[in-house]
Formats: sequence, structure tokens, C-alpha cells
Amino acid sequence: MKHAETLPIASIRLDGGTQPRAALDPDTINDYAKAISSSAKFPPVTVFYDGARYWLADGFHRVKAAGAAGLDLIECEIRQGTLEEAQWYSFSANKSNGLRRTTQDKQRAVKAALLHPNGSAVSDSQIARHVGVDQKTVTNWRQQLEASEEIPKMAARTVNRNGKTYTQNTSKIGKSRRKRKPTASATSSTDAATRDDPNSRKETASASTTSGRTTRSQRIDRLARLILSFIEATKHLAHLVGWLGETAGEFEEAERLLSNIRDAIAAVNAEIEQKAIAADPLNAFRLGIQEKKQ
Repeated sequence: MKHAETLPIASIRLDGGTQPRAALDPDTINDYAKAISSSAKFPPVTVFYDGARYWLADGFHRVKAAGAAGLDLIECEIRQGTLEEAQWYSFSANKSNGLRRTTQDKQRAVKAALLHPNGSAVSDSQIARHVGVDQKTVTNWRQQLEASEEIPKMAARTVNRNGKTYTQNTSKIGKSRRKRKPTASATSSTDAATRDDPNSRKETASASTTSGRTTRSQRIDRLARLILSFIEATKHLAHLVGWLGETAGEFEEAERLLSNIRDAIAAVNAEIEQKAIAADPLNAFRLGIQEKKQ
């Protein structure tokens, strides 16, 4: 159920994880603001009302532009729904309208959809249609997130084919029939041939090296994603602590929390600095580690 209504911009929540773009485009916001100031008419933004809060699900550039143009109110299409429903809806926003999405925008939306509670129960093809990307993109990201244990491997998923919906067991998808175990004599023959053939030894060593590089690459990729996640969480934390002190008036509590966080980060810094210097004293210079004076 949905209806149109004009809402105060200040009443619309933008911090519910409903922004699937990697970043808002300042030039687009500026262009929209100029158009609004010239009385241009934009489509209503989409918000979800959960009974207490209005969550923006589509129209971040328009809301920012309206504020930049000095408006206090904005026309909204209001849908009844939870924050999770607003998030799921937002992953499909902009796939056919608005500012053209970048590759990073699409990847962010796919990852967010897979991490969403709905993403664990539907197929890759359904997510691909919802987000507006190729199914291979969804499959690749699902494999990465499962490998990093950010999402569990699906045991079952909802599939819609020929107008019928059913639950499919996914535990055996991609698994071939178990191959017959080679006999001891066959294994010995293979090992002997490998020892006698220098080319086979080179191929085995090369395969081992490639596997090692792949594992390292996967770990580096996982670490990079965790660092980005940490940065996003830190930004949200700063927003919440600011609200706790400035709006709620609990200054002492806000200061206590920030002090605890600062001490925890300082402890992690000290631990890593010790490891870095132990590995190579020159790392103190390379990493800008300040000498601790007693």
C-alpha cells in the first residue's frame, strides 16, 4: 500500500543502510538543486513508514538537492513497511532511472542484497533480476562472501520456474559423482611417472605456487572488505555518538564510550606496531611509528 504526501526533509531518515550507491555525486546534486530553484518538477522520492520513522529508499540525490535549494519539504511516495523492506527495495532503485550506476554501485548493491536476510533464501538469478545485474556477478559475490564466512552457505533456496514457486536443496549443486579411488598400484605408477618426468614436477610445483598466490589474494581481498566495513561502521558510530551527546544530552555517556573506543584502538595500534618493529626496525620509519617515551 502506498500514497503520496509532502514530508519535512528533516523527518526522513537517511541512515538505514538504504543507499546502495558507492557514493553520491556532488555534480548531480548541484544540477538538481539548480533545476529545483528554477521550479523544475522531480518525481516523488520513495520512503517506507514503519509506524514511527520514514526511511528513504529511493531519491538520495533529490533529497540532498532539495535541501541544498533551501526547501524544507519534499514530495514523497510513502509505502508501509519495515526498515528491512526499505533496504530490499533500495537495491532495485536506479537500475532503470536516475543517475546511471557505476560498476561500484552495482557491486555494492549486489553485496548488500546478499548480506540482507532476504538474500539468503532466494536464488542468484532472482537477486540478479531484482538488482538489475548479470547473474554471474551475483554468483561470484556469493562465493566470495561464503568463502570469507560473511554469509553462510545456502542449504536451500526459493526458486520460481514456469510460474511455480518451490524450495530447492542446494547442498549438492555443483558436486559431481564420487570418483572411484585409485588402487595402490595405480597410485604408485603415477608417483613414479611424476618423479621420472621433470616436466611433471615443474607443473606440480607451478600448480602449488599458483594455489598459494590465489589463497593470499583471497585473504587480501577479504581483509580489504573488512577494512571498508570497519570504516563504514566507524562513520555510523560517530553519527550515533554525536546524536547521544548533542541531541539526547547524555554528554558523559558519549565521552565515556569514545574514551573506551580510543583506548581499545590504541591497544590494537600498540600490538601491531610491536609486530612491525620486531619484523624490521626500519618499519618504524616506513609506517610513521612514533617512539614511545618512558
